[in-house]
Amino acid sequence: MLTELQDLKESNEFLNYLLDNMDSAVLIADENLKIHQFNNSFLDLFDNAAESILEAGFGETAGCVNAVLENKSCGETSQCANCLLRRSLILNLTDKPPVDKQPLNRIFYINGKPVQKYLQFSTRSISYQGRKMFLIIIYDVTDIEQQKIVLQNKQKQLDRDLESAAAIQQSLLPARSPRIDNIQIAWEFEPCEQIGGDIFNISHMDEGKVGLYMLDVCGHGVPAALISVAVSQFLNSGDGLLGNNCELVSPDVVLNKLGRAFPFERFDSFFSIICMTIDLYEGLLTYSCAGHPPPVLVRSDGSMQTLDYRVPSIGFGCEDPIGQQTIQLQTGDKIMLYTDGLLESRNTKEDLFGKSRFYDVLKKHHHEPIQKMVDALTADVNEFRHQTRPDDDISILGVEYCGKDVVQESIQT
Repeated sequence: MLTELQDLKESNEFLNYLLDNMDSAVLIADENLKIHQFNNSFLDLFDNAAESILEAGFGETAGCVNAVLENKSCGETSQCANCLLRRSLILNLTDKPPVDKQPLNRIFYINGKPVQKYLQFSTRSISYQGRKMFLIIIYDVTDIEQQKIVLQNKQKQLDRDLESAAAIQQSLLPARSPRIDNIQIAWEFEPCEQIGGDIFNISHMDEGKVGLYMLDVCGHGVPAALISVAVSQFLNSGDGLLGNNCELVSPDVVLNKLGRAFPFERFDSFFSIICMTIDLYEGLLTYSCAGHPPPVLVRSDGSMQTLDYRVPSIGFGCEDPIGQQTIQLQTGDKIMLYTDGLLESRNTKEDLFGKSRFYDVLKKHHHEPIQKMVDALTADVNEFRHQTRPDDDISILGVEYCGKDVVQESIQT
């Protein structure tokens, strides 16, 4: 018998040691939330002296905001009926399953000052001192929740910054399709995130020539967008497509300058670009391409030709000077520029949109104006994706050549 009592004493001492060294607050309370036992962590959580707790209510002991502001005991305030902790005890009284880690987020007055606490609690029905009581374990997750709030606020600020950056990037795209009598232009742009790495634009300096470019920086999001903006500014400067005398520079000269200005080791990235000019008097299309998907020339009779001259992407370096090629256009010919986000669009089955579907749409709508062709292509790829977000930015730029006669009529008028 003595041995059994000694074992029980040691067992109780062990349990008390565990309770007093737990990080979680532990207390035993009756159905009215009067406290009958507690551990040291409960004292630390609400910064109370041990002698003021026993037989006191949880609300006044913990400094519950409702008990303090209304100057009433726990169970007597106007908000006690809504107390989640009290509700859980009622559930335990009706033999409902134990309550595990429910939130208890509210203000507690500690040393006379309001403190926001984010708590979780678990309750169990037990027998203590011959009565049915409740074991309550309280977990303090205030630090974790406050860190979440800080991160959420930072994310909101980042989202606002991204929206502002997206507006800036959109301003670098054509505001609308330019009105040029002898050609028709249509375009579509969809970033995979709020901002992307695709940029394109059109330059029309005189009645005789039009220049345009489309570029795609490797990757997407903020880093890609920053580089695309830098390249766009370069192209719009005296070293770019417009030149120092506001005259269109030949595409090969532009790409060679880009290759020197944007080496990989400087920006730790690379980009593809297609740059072209169209001589509206002669119907000559001159282009130079670095790593970009080849544009498609759709003839007025429906036949198609890929403009497949290209060198490595800007940033990889090219031992030989970058060249260019010239194609003769006929009335009704259309040129379709795009980024690889179009062909690499996926549906819910992870199938790619691909070249075959792309060419089929162009062939099917070759007789329609360029705006309708771009609209049809956009609708087709959206239907294929079936509400799936694109993995990469999608840019489409279509140009239709209306012919030399239109140029001459415009000049005579």
